[in-house]
Amino acid sequence: EAAHDIRRLRRLAALESERGAPLRDVRLYRLPADAPDRLRLKVAQVHGALALSDAVPALENFGFRVIEEVPTALGAGADGTARQGTLHDFGLQLGEGDDAAAILDRGEAIEQAIADVLNGLAEDDAFNRLIVGTGLSALESNWLRAIYRYLRQAGMSFMIGTAVDALRRAPLATRALVALFAARHDPAFAGDRVAEAARQTDALRRALAQVAAINDDRLLRHYQAVIGAVLRTNAFAPAAREALAFKLDS
Repeated sequence: EAAHDIRRLRRLAALESERGAPLRDVRLYRLPADAPDRLRLKVAQVHGALALSDAVPALENFGFRVIEEVPTALGAGADGTARQGTLHDFGLQLGEGDDAAAILDRGEAIEQAIADVLNGLAEDDAFNRLIVGTGLSALESNWLRAIYRYLRQAGMSFMIGTAVDALRRAPLATRALVALFAARHDPAFAGDRVAEAARQTDALRRALAQVAAINDDRLLRHYQAVIGAVLRTNAFAPAAREALAFKLDS
């Protein structure tokens, strides 16, 4: 554990000197004695400390429940100020249906997504639950976030929590939606776009047939309609990190 922490703090210090701004790094892990529905998250930073009022809502937006937090000031002086950095060790309870082993298998991507939020580089809302609970990448989750905002502007009444819950309850449909979007618009896609789009549309149809709740079905079909109407997007370009744009067939 100590070796992991030292490496991360050294890497953070180097990054901070390059960027000129304080940064946080995170690591997910488990101990042998931990319960099956528990994970641990260690947050490292070289300067300052992380307020619980900032950390807890962000982690809850990833679907975790924060059980405990133990801060450790490294090289603390007489005034208690950390001279070499601060480590925050969080105990997390997983959401219903989430699997610790599956989360750790995708640990690097999830860690990066959490770090981006804690560093103010990514959105902090309930759509981040899809990264942990549905196996989406942060990029894919952001596509669905942007479409949700368009649907709200167009008059859809579903609140953000309701929308995310519907997407989580239908993981096969949700993954088919993002795969359909990628098949239609990813410039790096190497196969037959028309055939892959047809395959994902069929997968979505079969997944929708398993959705029992009427409102969930309505929401997922709204997403399907918007994805079907997208003519062009910058979603796969670097500019999307600043502003994600869709051109719709109206």
